[in-house]
Amino acid sequence: MSSPEHPPHRSGFAALVGRPNAGKTTLTNALVGEKVGIVSNRPQTTRHAIRGVVHRPQGQLVLVDTPGLHKPKSLLGQRLNVVVRDSRSDVDVIVFCIPADQTVGTGDAYIARQL
Repeated sequence: MSSPEHPPHRSGFAALVGRPNAGKTTLTNALVGEKVGIVSNRPQTTRHAIRGVVHRPQGQLVLVDTPGLHKPKSLLGQRLNVVVRDSRSDVDVIVFCIPADQTVGTGDAYIARQL
């Protein structure tokens, strides 16, 4: 029940999607407030969808950190893209992560078309 003194508690799921090394895991760790995923300068460190919960007085947000989405050149690349596709179909909103210190490239355009 909600009332003026007890507003409704809300929750939802958000998938972080972007190319490899776009800062998805760094953002997830920062928002959650602790290390839930490995941060590395090597691409494709995240192999599975990683979930972290952001707690706020108004509700909770479950962040789903996904592997980098890219044009696959191997079976591993294809499987990682499947993880991203499956993860983004199970969430309420998708957050498209693009590195602020780099120009928007063909990989970003590819992801935008996929989304």
